[in-house]
Amino acid sequence: MENKTRKVDIVKLLGFVGILAVSITIISDFILIGKPGSGDLFFKLGTESMAEIAQWRITVGAFLGVVALPFQVMGLLPIYYGLKPAGRVIPLIVVITNAHALLMGVAFHIAYAFIGSSWRLYYKSEPGNKITSEMVNRFDSYWKILIIIIFIEILFSSILYVMLILKGNTRYPKWMALLNQLCIAIVILPFIYILPAPIGGYIAPACLNISTMVFFIMHLKIWKLKESRK
Repeated sequence: MENKTRKVDIVKLLGFVGILAVSITIISDFILIGKPGSGDLFFKLGTESMAEIAQWRITVGAFLGVVALPFQVMGLLPIYYGLKPAGRVIPLIVVITNAHALLMGVAFHIAYAFIGSSWRLYYKSEPGNKITSEMVNRFDSYWKILIIIIFIEILFSSILYVMLILKGNTRYPKWMALLNQLCIAIVILPFIYILPAPIGGYIAPACLNISTMVFFIMHLKIWKLKESRK
């Protein structure tokens, strides 16, 4: 019993480490691309919104995220522990897929460093410069491919997560099926989209990490609920 309690405490501690890592990554998003504006304007501009961001912010924001993002994987351990009674294989697939999507965030942040620098160069070069224009277009296309990969992984892991929860063999109540990563993102994005200036332009860049934070926090809350019922 004591070993089991210690194991749960370790799992929860690692969960808090994951949440802390997400918090640092959100700060890196603010530094990297946040600026006064509305949420919808940020999404309309896309990566071009980085054209006016200072180079030091692009560098610091990108690499602060690179350092913090791998530690977000820790936040998946409580989720695996909660899904584990349903079997080892599928819960492990859920966690590994999610972990890969989080680690793709490292590439995502690096891509922002290149895209932001290329947009700055584009506006500093002569109008109509084909080299800088092509560079921006290519970097932007790579960035979009990363988004597609991350979305597919989140979609796949969310479907498996929902299936496991609804079967009722996990440590979570069935209503937790609604709190999968995809549903959380779908709920959060419209609220971020309508945020007015100037706050919207700072919150919007962190939309994916905010969704991840909610996902992690809700799972730790369930641990606390279970403890209070004992």
